[in-house]
Amino acid sequence: MANESSNSLSDLSPQQKLRRFVHILIHKHGPLRNWRYFPTRFLLRKLRSDSADIRAYAAEGLGGVGDVHAITPLINALSDEDTTVRRFAISSLGHLRDARAVEGLIPFLQDEEPDMRCAAVVALGELGLTKERNQTPPTQVIEALISSITDTNRSVCSAAVVALGRIGNPQAVAALNTLAETTESEWVQRYISEALHQIEEQNL
Repeated sequence: MANESSNSLSDLSPQQKLRRFVHILIHKHGPLRNWRYFPTRFLLRKLRSDSADIRAYAAEGLGGVGDVHAITPLINALSDEDTTVRRFAISSLGHLRDARAVEGLIPFLQDEEPDMRCAAVVALGELGLTKERNQTPPTQVIEALISSITDTNRSVCSAAVVALGRIGNPQAVAALNTLAETTESEWVQRYISEALHQIEEQNL
């Protein structure tokens, strides 16, 4: 049985092996989750690979490991030539919730690809969440998300509305009410209603 398992593993390509490793890391019960130093070093090396697939899996895995030492390399990965690598770097920076990533993420709100804009909105939404109720999220994050609720792509707009609701900053109320008066999308209307309710609840 052990030989069988060993043989099947040896048949995998480097990309498949790395992907399997990433899935182990990001699983909530992953055995390496409490030893971040070693998987982080491993994935940071893979982030410099010549293979775009391997760099992408590494960028994804670093978000799951959750080591702040990955912040700067992931910010650098935002300028990777490969779109998938950039998108995973954006998502992982959101998972890590470090304010150093804000300036690197905001330009992606103007990206020509809706998927990239949506990923940036979701990541900024994560960065806007604070651990303590009396902490104020970065002003840049709130302003960027408010700007994104007018995005012509419905998915991007909806993601921004949801993010503002989760953050709960009352600065977004006026913009959300304005959007509610102009949007023709029933789904967006529902997201706005929920977001306004969340903001109200968090500011009682």
